[in-house]
Amino acid sequence: MRFNLTPRHLRQWLPCLVVCLTVTGHAATNTGNLTVSATIESACSVSASPMAFGVVLPGVTKDTEAIVSAVCTAGTTYTLDLGDGQNHTTTGGTGIQYRRQMASEANRLPYVVYQEPARATEIAATSSLAANNNLLTSTVGNGLAQDKPIYGRIVGAETVAQPAGVYVDTVVITIAF
Repeated sequence: MRFNLTPRHLRQWLPCLVVCLTVTGHAATNTGNLTVSATIESACSVSASPMAFGVVLPGVTKDTEAIVSAVCTAGTTYTLDLGDGQNHTTTGGTGIQYRRQMASEANRLPYVVYQEPARATEIAATSSLAANNNLLTSTVGNGLAQDKPIYGRIVGAETVAQPAGVYVDTVVITIAF
């Protein structure tokens, strides 16, 4: 048997010859590793809705509420502390002697903050400068917003002698984790 390589045969076998040579050129392989890592740190943030009493009529007790919202990394233990407010005082008013007040120029309007809707457990304002002196809550974060409602009250007897005006206060909320 005789093998004749004609141009026609060359055209038929050339693609196979190229493939065979290419396959044998890539026979060796090697592997390596890629290390992937991440660190999740404990972190927390806190925010609050306004505690807006709206229009207060003289002699009438007025209630309202606000929501304190904390977001902490899952598994992070944290506490929320409600500050005394910018206009706190150590005398006068109803409730605990050291108290929060809203101000309208030189005029003051006392208010009280409570832990529950029945307004039986006051979140006291104190003269202590220690952290967590007015503890609102202590819990563990879950990575999502955890809301804590707080309830405000202006006692009607406190409003009788107050002049008209817009009364405001700012209370610092501290989250410790």
